[in-house]
Amino acid sequence: MPKTLIIDDDPEFEQHIRAHFGGDTGNDDTRFVFARDQAQALAMMAELDDIDIAAVTIDSDDIGGLGVFRKLKGKRLRVPRIAVTKSRDLAAIRSAMNQGAVDFLTKPVAMDDLLATLEKVYADCELRRKAWRTESQLAAIRREMDLAGTIQKRILPAQFPNSEHLQVFAQTTPAQEMGGDFYDFFDLDDGTIAVVVADVSGKGVPAAFYMAVVRTLFRAAAQGQPGPAACLSEVNRLLIDHDIPGMFVTAFYGVLNPETWDFTFANGGHLPPYLVRENGEVTAIETGDGVVLGFEHGVPYQQDAIRLEKGDALFIYTDGLTEAFDAARNPFSEERLIDCLLQNRSLSAHALTANVFAFVSGHTDGAPQSDDITSFVIKRF
Repeated sequence: MPKTLIIDDDPEFEQHIRAHFGGDTGNDDTRFVFARDQAQALAMMAELDDIDIAAVTIDSDDIGGLGVFRKLKGKRLRVPRIAVTKSRDLAAIRSAMNQGAVDFLTKPVAMDDLLATLEKVYADCELRRKAWRTESQLAAIRREMDLAGTIQKRILPAQFPNSEHLQVFAQTTPAQEMGGDFYDFFDLDDGTIAVVVADVSGKGVPAAFYMAVVRTLFRAAAQGQPGPAACLSEVNRLLIDHDIPGMFVTAFYGVLNPETWDFTFANGGHLPPYLVRENGEVTAIETGDGVVLGFEHGVPYQQDAIRLEKGDALFIYTDGLTEAFDAARNPFSEERLIDCLLQNRSLSAHALTANVFAFVSGHTDGAPQSDDITSFVIKRF
């Protein structure tokens, strides 16, 4: 219970408290120490580190009222302060409250009233301190989450191929600070280009950690496997060996040969990408199918290939795009996506991606985002 410093030059007030509570140490509920002038108050405040509350008279020029706390050098006493007065001068009480008093007592002070005031002030102070600690902890967590989100974004490629004949662009928008969607592309030893778009189950921190694991496994497995189907099988095996319960990932993995424009791919439970032809034909690439990764051992993955012609674009995406809801819970839908792809098929990979995201944003119109959204575009010119 609170240890209270009474700063007051009225001996009767001190005697009354001592008689009621039993001296300096007080009872088990309340303890008191007394300072009878300003010098003694400053000495006590400088020496004692266990003061919980200070009650100070505002009627004595020798003590100086609440101004005594400003004269304490080399230390700041962070305790709630109660103003004690023998008058009922509302202006003086208001002035004391403006100087930092959290409550006031008027003499003669009933001891029950004193105890009730101390308990109330102490309880209020503890609630505020707890709230400050909680706010501080939440602010620290927020800073860490923001930093983690920034790190996650920097893991994903930010520079994209942009040549006379090939353009690549990707964009992802997590539903929370961190997400489970990711994309990646990297050069393989034989001069081909590996492309991954994946969607980890769940959102937030667990999905983000799992995403980092999956990305690392893809980069490790891709160089040593003969093709996309074998790579998915190896990543699936490694994920299951990691034994992370309740987590799995859908993934579309392909390899582009920039000499022949053949794109070989396998699909691990992911949404089929769209092949957008220059002539206006839009086709869902539904071959090369297989199960999600990290869920079941020994299931073979299928592999297929397409050839990108001049003007063609391959649009790979996650389900957060077509399932983006407006305020009435209407999804963006595959139909709207196909219309958008047709309208923008002649644009660059960057512009096509930007326009799709703009269409989605226009559809949701400020409604909360329920899932991560990612798209990846390969465009041949």
